[in-house]
Amino acid sequence: MNLVVLIGRLTRDPELKFGQSGKAYSRFSLAVDRPFSKGEADFINCVAFGKTAELIGEYLRKGRKVAVNGRLQMNRYEVNGEKRTSYDVLVESMEFVEGRGEASAPSDFAPTPSYSAPKVAEQSSNDDFGGSSFDEDEFPF
Repeated sequence: MNLVVLIGRLTRDPELKFGQSGKAYSRFSLAVDRPFSKGEADFINCVAFGKTAELIGEYLRKGRKVAVNGRLQMNRYEVNGEKRTSYDVLVESMEFVEGRGEASAPSDFAPTPSYSAPKVAEQSSNDDFGGSSFDEDEFPF
């Protein structure tokens, strides 16, 4: 089973782009606090497709706290003859964790605010996330 659930803050504004077929994709990075190391975070690269990508590109900005659900994918590529590996979380769904007007001050293990945003998007098919109809040549990563 390949399941990743993260809660973190965007490190920069998401990039919304469109593949050759017109399908949207969005790349962004989350800073996820380490639970037992105060002041330390892991920076996780994420990518979303379709409607999820469009909503992320429209509503999310640097510093916004969100929860994402997806799966981990390893990518191998070559740069100047040197083999490299990178990891991305392919986002299947995303939820807002705090409201727009809420302060962005960190609070360790604080309960989730009473603001309950609806799920922004969920994919109903694995085709958008690595299924047999996914054309890896269409996206530049």
